[in-house]
Amino acid sequence: MTVRPSISAVFAALACLATACEPRVTPGPPGSANAPVGPAPGAGAGASGATGGATPSGPAVPAPVFEAPPAPPTTPVAGHPRLWVRAEELPRLRARAVESNPFYRDLMSVVAAAKLGMDTGKIPSAGDCTFDRVFCESYAELFAFMALVSPGEAERKQYAERAKKILLTIVDRVLAGAEGDPLARRGFSTTDRSRWAGESFGLTADWIYPYLTAEEKGRVRRVFLKWADDQLNSSTTSYDHPTPIGKLNDPELLKGKPNEGLKKPRYAANNFYTAHMRNLTLLSLAFDPADDPPDHKGQYPRLRDYFGNVAGAWLYATDHLLRNDGRGGSPPEGFQYGPATLAYIGQTLLAIQTAGEADPARWGQQVHLDGNPFWSEVIPAYLHSLSPGPVHGNAGPTYQAAWTGDGERYELWDHIDPFAALGLHAQNSGNAKRLNALRWLTLNTGPGGEAGASKRAQSRFGEVYKRHTINYFLLMDPAVTPTDPRPEVALEHFGAGRGQIYARTGWNPEAAWMTFQVGWAQIDHQHGDGLAFTFWRGGEWLTKERVGYGAFFVGSDQHNTLTIENDRNRRHDEPFRGGLWRRGSQWGLVHTEDPRLLAKSFGKDVVYALGDATALYNSGYEQVADVQHASRSLVWLKPDHLVMYDRARTGKEGRFKRYFLHTPTLPVVAGNQATVTTTKGQKLYVSTLLPEQASISAFEYQVDPKNWETKPAQQEPMKFTLQVEPKSMPVDARFLHVLQGASGGAAADATAVVKSSGGTAFAGAVVKETVVMFPVELGEVKEVRYTVPASVKRHVVTGLQAGGKYEVVKQGGAVTVKAGGAVVADEGGVLVF
Repeated sequence: MTVRPSISAVFAALACLATACEPRVTPGPPGSANAPVGPAPGAGAGASGATGGATPSGPAVPAPVFEAPPAPPTTPVAGHPRLWVRAEELPRLRARAVESNPFYRDLMSVVAAAKLGMDTGKIPSAGDCTFDRVFCESYAELFAFMALVSPGEAERKQYAERAKKILLTIVDRVLAGAEGDPLARRGFSTTDRSRWAGESFGLTADWIYPYLTAEEKGRVRRVFLKWADDQLNSSTTSYDHPTPIGKLNDPELLKGKPNEGLKKPRYAANNFYTAHMRNLTLLSLAFDPADDPPDHKGQYPRLRDYFGNVAGAWLYATDHLLRNDGRGGSPPEGFQYGPATLAYIGQTLLAIQTAGEADPARWGQQVHLDGNPFWSEVIPAYLHSLSPGPVHGNAGPTYQAAWTGDGERYELWDHIDPFAALGLHAQNSGNAKRLNALRWLTLNTGPGGEAGASKRAQSRFGEVYKRHTINYFLLMDPAVTPTDPRPEVALEHFGAGRGQIYARTGWNPEAAWMTFQVGWAQIDHQHGDGLAFTFWRGGEWLTKERVGYGAFFVGSDQHNTLTIENDRNRRHDEPFRGGLWRRGSQWGLVHTEDPRLLAKSFGKDVVYALGDATALYNSGYEQVADVQHASRSLVWLKPDHLVMYDRARTGKEGRFKRYFLHTPTLPVVAGNQATVTTTKGQKLYVSTLLPEQASISAFEYQVDPKNWETKPAQQEPMKFTLQVEPKSMPVDARFLHVLQGASGGAAADATAVVKSSGGTAFAGAVVKETVVMFPVELGEVKEVRYTVPASVKRHVVTGLQAGGKYEVVKQGGAVTVKAGGAVVADEGGVLVF
């Protein structure tokens, strides 16, 4: 795993001033499980009930209706194991521990190497306690797991002794607190190591609990209590713990801060925040009441008391976010950190389930995984984020992702951690359909596909832990062959929380695929990618964003969107912030208000999205507010044409407004058309119809050798850029583009501009036999008149009222659309006739 220096600190510094923890508040009992917080689960993006945050200035597309199933009855589990694995499951797991099970063979291969390392005195070790780049606590977890599933009792005892030795070595070093000891340092339990392997401690204690003496439990508990307080007071990145500390089931936890919108509560989907939550859950549930007296002088007197904080503060905030501003099934931090975040939350909920604490009547709706619509959307969101077919990667055939957020390597990561947590939860809940889908995804969509599963199961991709090996064994039943879930998944998916649109023509490898998004970007690793889109055809990308890691790639010019010059920001002398201003970027991390997806529709042959990203270009924190409007209307005429209309307006003249498109090869510009020839010989034709006087340039991306953050992700294919801007710099600019994907020998289809002749001002494009019309300004449309060539046989009129009734009159090429008729616009305000 590649780790760049001080990334967390860099982002924290960029995002805001250091945040101090709130004063402690005396904890009270959890609030009512059914107390309303914010809007109903169907609320749209940005429509949070928390005060102090963004105030939507218009309607947003509502989320799909979701009816939560009732939570099954549950009873707290008194015995061990109870975290992720339950005692009644051990006979079944031990029956799998046979040579004929490939995942058991993979497990034993990893165990053999660990035993050798321990037997030669390399585990546990001095210093930072690693062996072969893997943390010692991960080996403790591995041996503890073997103490559960090994077929022979004598073997189980031997493995338990190995796990205990490693665990107590680390515990004793923490208790000793020797100066300079990396295990005793402040932050050991809350920085990167705790994200990567922090689950090991709680799981190991639970899995070998019967083998620990009372005195040994006492030592372990002292350290666990220290680490529990560390989670509550962590400061590794911005807002990585709930505040005010001690508040439980309280809307105060969901409030934003002045000039920051809903930044603070949205950190409930940050990878550090959720890792702390997972670790605190496992620490607090590992010990029995008899071994956990009320004698601690920290936030709470008993270790188990910290679970009330998990449920009433950490999970309360995360659950609320996923129901509302994170709705849709995709993790907000994107493809590098998002899978880990999903895993941390899923592992938290799995532990709560297996410990018998998933009781909404006691802890609130947040402990009921199946009661949150987000989790029913994870599988379709993941599938829609993957290319129609795999391409050759470092690990073999691997699907490519519609990437968002930071990325050091443009290659799909193994999702075994979230899939195992959700799969085991589904298995325990009797959700066979979800379990089958997650098993199929795990086996077939990881790096290298099914053929690479053994390598993945042996954690041979540079991981600093051995959790993957355990998870493959737990999730994959060798007696079951999972079936492909995709035929039952719709060809479109809508992520309401962040305005995400996914659509494709099929699930076959030859399918075409398009994505669009206009969402908030206020936590670590998110980018200024509002209004960005991607387009895949013929087994390869025709265009998408340029993936990279760090501050530079936050900039909107690295995404398929607009850049708009704004007022000079207050921190313009700082390289990152000044760079975003000079590049006309959206303000990732510090936008104050929220963007909005104003409309969307999924038709048989037409997909439409309308996004307003004005809020992303302005920032109360940076004291810039000159961008008065920024929106994009996009229509996909399946399978080969994208037609888009962009609006950009500033309060002052002489400010640039630019359209960016990233491509795998250099676009060849001739007049108002650019032609891209892909490595497979396909064509991407880009016709600029507006501005009428446009400056069109194409160039190769150049890395700044003095700035490592300008280096794109490994294997990133978008190495070139097409940039369009008006030759003058007006206050108000409009862009109209037609993109066509074509096989190598196909010519570009003719295109033409159409402008309205009366009524509300509209503009649009003719391509082949279709005209697509867009309102010049967003607002009510009572009537529009326009004229098209005789070749036009299909009309797509956007920007109307959703479900509104209209009269359509055609006289030759003249068309009038006016309110009050029998023709009904669809859910997105689109008429197709």
